Amino acid sequence: MKPAVPKKPGKIETRLSMAVLAVLVAIGVGVALRQFRISAAVLALRPESLHEEAGSPADQAPIIDLKESGMVPFSPPEHFTPDTLYEKIDGRADLYLGAGFVSLATQRFAPDHARDRWVEVFVYDMGRPQNAFSVFSMQRRETARTDRQLPNAYRTENALFMTRGPYYLEWIGTDGAPVLQEQIGILARRFSDTHGGADAAVAPGASLFPDAGLSPDSRQLITANAFGYEQLDNIHTAGYLIHGVHLTAFVSERKNADAATALADSYRQTLLAYGADAASAPPAVDGVAMLQVFDTMEIVFSRGSYLAGVHEATDATAAAILAQRLAEHLEGLTGPHAPPPQEIGEAEENKEQQ
Repeated sequence: MKPAVPKKPGKIETRLSMAVLAVLVAIGVGVALRQFRISAAVLALRPESLHEEAGSPADQAPIIDLKESGMVPFSPPEHFTPDTLYEKIDGRADLYLGAGFVSLATQRFAPDHARDRWVEVFVYDMGRPQNAFSVFSMQRRETARTDRQLPNAYRTENALFMTRGPYYLEWIGTDGAPVLQEQIGILARRFSDTHGGADAAVAPGASLFPDAGLSPDSRQLITANAFGYEQLDNIHTAGYLIHGVHLTAFVSERKNADAATALADSYRQTLLAYGADAASAPPAVDGVAMLQVFDTMEIVFSRGSYLAGVHEATDATAAAILAQRLAEHLEGLTGPHAPPPQEIGEAEENKEQQ
């Protein structure tokens, strides 16, 4: 028997093999070339690319006025709506959405011809000054220091935070370099001047609290679900130091006196239903209820259209003093001849000195 002779490949098989080999070679070359090609997305993230792109004539107008700041756009503007806010600040979006958020515009700016430092500006349109002040006050850092040139603004090591009218703004620098921080201040003051100036910088609810014992920069506005009680909305709070005791006062202007009285009673009844006890020695103030909630005291009352009280006090005597001052202050606001807020503050200060 003759040994089998290998069959010689036909022309079709040869051509198919060559075609497959050519495809494999092409794929290999493509992969090799791609390894040396930088993605356009990566290039776009490089600072020099951002600088060049933002500086082109086709760019959109910057989100803030850069006049006399020495700053230039360092990135294109970005805009976010309630539906897309989480894309920019995922994890904190609920705070803004719950406070009436309308829109957010952000953009980076850098000193002219500089590429190693920049500031990212966040301009939140919160719809109303009350909403803007709420998110501003609720996020104030414990280590923050009041800005000496801008009312209703504070600074941290590398950033500035402020409100103007319905806007809440954050200016976040890459570092705390004095030159960069001064330029941030110029930008912030320019924004303030072009958005109402000092008139728009007045914090909502500034006249609601007596001055005596008031802790500086302690005021906050809780727009919803204050103290874990759903009915308590638009609650202004302020910190006090009385006889060495830290206290929190709260005030909320309601629709009318009946609404304030009803809410005060509802809050009191709710606390009782959850185990609070009526205090054995309530403050000697008409209509004031003091309740003991575990190891703290809660005081609640109404004056005219205002709901007010003292929250989670650790000292009954100091809480009673604050409740009396707060009640007298609100009576001055609701009386037929209520003096201006500054006169009320002066009266309280004089009383403290006596």
